[in-house]
Amino acid sequence: MEKGFQEYLDQFVEFTNQHNKEIYYANQGRDDIQAPVEPEIGRFLAFLVKITGAKRVLELGTGVGNSAIWLAEALKEQDGMLYTVDNHPRTWAEACQNVEKSGLGEYVTMLHSDADEAVRKLREQNLQFDIIFQDCAKYIYTVIYEDVAALVRKGGIIVADDTMFPVCANVRENLGRHMDRYNRQMFADRRFFSTMLPIGHGMTLSWKR
Repeated sequence: MEKGFQEYLDQFVEFTNQHNKEIYYANQGRDDIQAPVEPEIGRFLAFLVKITGAKRVLELGTGVGNSAIWLAEALKEQDGMLYTVDNHPRTWAEACQNVEKSGLGEYVTMLHSDADEAVRKLREQNLQFDIIFQDCAKYIYTVIYEDVAALVRKGGIIVADDTMFPVCANVRENLGRHMDRYNRQMFADRRFFSTMLPIGHGMTLSWKR
């Protein structure tokens, strides 16, 4: 995003949780974790929860808990529940601690698991989700594609992050290939109506018919 656009946007996009703000700025520049989602992405996710009236949301890729807090804050108003999945050896403990410090622990179910194993088990439980947010390892998006498609309810939304990696500078070529494969698969799938937004590194939104 152009510098002027970002500076203007920053005037309006505020954090809804003070601890989440501290997490975001404290983790800028770390090279041992996936960067926390930008405030405009977090606020967009919260916006989706509110306008859809979502009660049950699945997040694949917890990181340090930044996006989980955005989602849980919105779900709190609707007495909803976030299920968030990650198995990162360095960040899992941080994520659990951050969610508790945010005061939103009762609205979050923390699942310490690989994404492919988690979605398989959730599907076995016949759970359905209003929104699924994917921000895990990029190669896994197509691996878990059918499980995720089954887990989102009809009328629900799949949000995939980083889907403009194929045209982003300074992104490894293999990551771009994984995301291009996902985009082509999703946009060709007639079970969904999809669009793409140039927010962050790109988001693909898919509504299940």
